[in-house]
Amino acid sequence: MFKTRNSADMKKVYLKPKKDLIEKYGDRQGSFYTFYPMNGLWREDVGGNDYLNAIDQLIQQRPESPLSLYIHFPFCIKQCLFCHCMTVISSRKGDHHKFVDYMLRELDLLHRHFKSKGFKPNFKELHFGGGSPSIIPDEDFLRIWEALKPMLQPEDLSECTIEIDPRYGASIERLRFYRSLGIDRISFGVQDFDEEVGKIINRVNPEEMIEALLTDEVRQMFTSINFDLIYGLPQQTPEKFKKTVRTAIRLNPDRLAVYVIGHRPDIYKHQRAFEKYYMADSHESAIMFVDAVNEFIANGYDFIGIDHLAKSTDVLSIAKKDGTLFRNAIGYTPGRSVDIIGLGPSSMGIVGGNYFQNCYTLPTYYDAIDRGELPIIRGFESNLDDLIRREVMFDIVLVERIDKKKITAEFKIENFDKYFRNELKALKEFEQDGLVSMHEEEIRVTDVGRFFQRQICQVFDVYNRQLGYTHSREFDDGKTGLDRKVQMSVASKN
Repeated sequence: MFKTRNSADMKKVYLKPKKDLIEKYGDRQGSFYTFYPMNGLWREDVGGNDYLNAIDQLIQQRPESPLSLYIHFPFCIKQCLFCHCMTVISSRKGDHHKFVDYMLRELDLLHRHFKSKGFKPNFKELHFGGGSPSIIPDEDFLRIWEALKPMLQPEDLSECTIEIDPRYGASIERLRFYRSLGIDRISFGVQDFDEEVGKIINRVNPEEMIEALLTDEVRQMFTSINFDLIYGLPQQTPEKFKKTVRTAIRLNPDRLAVYVIGHRPDIYKHQRAFEKYYMADSHESAIMFVDAVNEFIANGYDFIGIDHLAKSTDVLSIAKKDGTLFRNAIGYTPGRSVDIIGLGPSSMGIVGGNYFQNCYTLPTYYDAIDRGELPIIRGFESNLDDLIRREVMFDIVLVERIDKKKITAEFKIENFDKYFRNELKALKEFEQDGLVSMHEEEIRVTDVGRFFQRQICQVFDVYNRQLGYTHSREFDDGKTGLDRKVQMSVASKN
């Protein structure tokens, strides 16, 4: 059923799924299950008061619980045409400075609430994302850092990360500045090294530019360096992407995130620029990814999750081996914290199994803060069934194994097989195709099945089964996918 790569070190190389499996399961995609349910189904009647109530429960029940802080800086200098993040295109420092003013006011709203409860959050991870946070002027960066001091000190953090657009705000001197603040992990948005592809997506990242930043001094300054790559881009062929993969291997980052393009020109109008170019279909894109994963593994990287790889010495690989790896809106983490406090437009908070998201546009974000309100636009308060299914999906993604006894004990389910009887029937097809192995006490994802983890998770997604996949971005009418479909509550058993 499977074919393997002819290598002298076969144990390091994953099995490759045959083309018929890629063709069969390639179109059954949908969510990446970073969270469950997907954020297209979160509700606008869940707002700031619900967020504070969730925080209050955390304070009461788990006051020492480690937290992550995510700061979303929305500005970019240029529009990258592949992008589907919340971004605002502006190089004006006045715009950046105004945003930082408001973001610090949002931070102050939270800080005052924490202070009223006598609570000092136990932040262990800090992540600067965007947008392009690497274009934040030094004076504004220092203002952010000063405002954070009442709640965290750099020396108390286990990890502090910033995402970097290597074209802007990236120099050895700038990297030294980040390190002096306490930032110890950096992530470069590379996407593709091919010049033709780079011009089409409006993001040219020559390998020479990246290589010039990765001096011995820089590698010693930061505990981990990440590259983001994207496959399925316009005019990108398997051969071209293979060259990008080999260039990345030569440049030797500690981690890699290898994403498929989110191609939705119906939602992201700037992606209509791709219409005149060749784009790989889902099957060819899947082959690009399979080949890339095998190439990275053959060169010393561990395949730790749906779209991430890391060297065996990196904390993510260590966490994978130790069974503590976790995945959230920020990405893969070593599992130091589950709950996230988000700042800035579109940022997400995860508190006690519930989800909350800030409004997307700067005008609505600014208006909410001017009213003295947290800028929450939607959220989702999970029921027991949501939490059970989420745990099962995370086990599929993070450890490739569902321990039935663990699930029944943790959630007090009488009988796993009875609770998931419909799902187990659906998994028979996956078992016949060699993607899972089913046993009395566990379900395991096979090596080749790891390329189809999203599809395996989808079996347990009752919302997808009843409502269909709904894109995560806000709709123009302000309604969520759940509002658009039907008003319904999912029973605790299907």
